[in-house]
Amino acid sequence: MFIDDLQTPALVLNLDILERNLQRMATECEQAQIALRPHTKTHKSPWIAARQMKLGAVGVCAAKVGEAEVMVKSGIDNVLITTELVPHVMNRVLSLASMANIRVVADSTEMVVELGRRAVARKQELSVLADINVGQNRTGIEPGQPALELVQTITKTKGLRFAGLQAYEGHCQHLFDYEKQRTAAFTAYQRIAATKSLIEGFGIEVGTVTTAGTGTYRFAIEHGIATEVQPGSYTVMDCVYSRVERTHYENALWIVCSVISTNRSEGPVVDAGWKTVSIDGGMPIVKDQPDARYTIAGDEHGKISGLHSPVRPGDHIWLVPSHCDTTINLYDRYILIRDDGHVEGTLDIAGRGKSA
Repeated sequence: MFIDDLQTPALVLNLDILERNLQRMATECEQAQIALRPHTKTHKSPWIAARQMKLGAVGVCAAKVGEAEVMVKSGIDNVLITTELVPHVMNRVLSLASMANIRVVADSTEMVVELGRRAVARKQELSVLADINVGQNRTGIEPGQPALELVQTITKTKGLRFAGLQAYEGHCQHLFDYEKQRTAAFTAYQRIAATKSLIEGFGIEVGTVTTAGTGTYRFAIEHGIATEVQPGSYTVMDCVYSRVERTHYENALWIVCSVISTNRSEGPVVDAGWKTVSIDGGMPIVKDQPDARYTIAGDEHGKISGLHSPVRPGDHIWLVPSHCDTTINLYDRYILIRDDGHVEGTLDIAGRGKSA
């Protein structure tokens, strides 16, 4: 296959850039002596996860049980499920834990007790991290005394083993100004540190503190409270993350679409619309054309304005996604290319749609 022969819309992944991004993060974490547990909710690929493990990652993260199942059944044997469990998925998790090293998080004493009951019934012991809210205000128990009480419940519940704290500062990831982002991240880390100190004051060892994403992992390293970081988007990046100051990873991901009509004076129409372009992070941008603008024009259509030269039906236009995670979830496979434009083949996105 040649790049000009792509069936569009297509999701294109540059393997050379991917490898440079993976190597850079692995090297930074190794030099900082902090564990890397990258999040697979971005790339959704066991093959990429295996590359991350080969480069020194201690394990990976999965957002949902379905994603974890894909990873484990593909040979990834160390997975942290970063979203709280409810009863109807607990037996699936325990089945996974009989196949691999599985860790989970909890922010509710009720769910801790239920998970412990099920683990005992299956004669298993499961590692649980207390999930702490440090400002994102999504999941997580409040830091301080509420967190301590949750941890004490975990330590007393048969079938469970307290493994540490998760405290994801997701609200800091897309603060574009470096100093504002650093200040917000350090505020979150101070909450973690105070809670960790409180828990340890009651004689409970906090083995792991896991936090941080692509936007903040450098601050987690600088602060020192974290024992591992969970970046995900660094693998492929997107045009929103490219606006975060001093985040120097390369964009490896594009939506390649084709011009299908040039009859409108405002610009050509392309074959990528709602079904193939994620816009929860805003519109994608046109590669290497800062004056061009993409807009949605329907389920299967988009419009491009401001191109610097005329195009004809059949010409390709490359878009940089605004949110890599949700864009990837729209496609069944990557088209793999190299820096020189050579097409290597395809890679199935095995974790696509595994949201249960």
